[in-house]
Amino acid sequence: MNKIIPRTLLLLGLLSAQSVLATAQHGGKAEGRRVRFKPGATSAVFTDTVSGSLEIEYELAARAGQELIVRVVSDPPGSAQITVYGPNAKELQMSCLAAKVLESKKLGLPTPSHCYEDTPQLLRREGKTWSSTLPETGNYLLSVVRPDGKPGVSTYSLLLIVPPAQVYSTNQTLPPADVTALETAMRKFIAAFKKPDVNAFLSLFSRSGFFYANNPLNVVRYAVPYSELEGDLIRKGGLYCSYLKRCDELDAFVDHIGDGKMWPRVGGARFVPPGYEDGSLTFVQWRKENGRWVIAEIGYPQA
Repeated sequence: MNKIIPRTLLLLGLLSAQSVLATAQHGGKAEGRRVRFKPGATSAVFTDTVSGSLEIEYELAARAGQELIVRVVSDPPGSAQITVYGPNAKELQMSCLAAKVLESKKLGLPTPSHCYEDTPQLLRREGKTWSSTLPETGNYLLSVVRPDGKPGVSTYSLLLIVPPAQVYSTNQTLPPADVTALETAMRKFIAAFKKPDVNAFLSLFSRSGFFYANNPLNVVRYAVPYSELEGDLIRKGGLYCSYLKRCDELDAFVDHIGDGKMWPRVGGARFVPPGYEDGSLTFVQWRKENGRWVIAEIGYPQA
């Protein structure tokens, strides 16, 4: 399983009428494509072809904390893949996005996503949906290629989505009043594990939105609506055993609560366990909704 962020319409800065940067990332010839969203839209679909060792590149300007969701479908199946590069030219880690049908519709996904563990770093699997909260502000490059670079032509459809939600980036400075309210919410979160108190835990989540249950170990982000979370906790299902109480010999998130000490805030609205580094894969990310702090994402590597 697996991450979110204040409820503000995201601005995805896309290139103007000029062509995209045409410098190949993998040594082959690159062709730029102009990327435009319709006014007010948060998603777009691009259909094109890629042949041989050619790359088709899409460049977008985005801010730290924005979420990028991508999905590629090709013909023949599996004959095209997409890789996303950050402003530093390094490959961006993307997580497979999973959600039930209802939540998929809210996210603007055409179908629910089914995630597997094989070669998760490659966005190669047909019809899989991938997401990432962007770590920095700058230009991001999306490169579509044929995986083997051999002669042949692939027709592909590329879906790009930027949902109407915004995460507080780790380098964002919050007003003192927000910091106080946020730390109070985090203390309530820690206290809910001591009993454990299901109702207290549920009170920290949005009833109208969802949170991301993020499992970095399996490279999966699972969009969980409140109704699903509530039902699972009440019947002491998988989420209850993953977070609030260890139900078998495997570890659980509660193991990181320890004696209940306050977790340090590592920037923005993210907290990590005491003694952990800023980039810890175990974390709690918050977002502001209707004037109150709710849990946006819980990151927890679980086998």
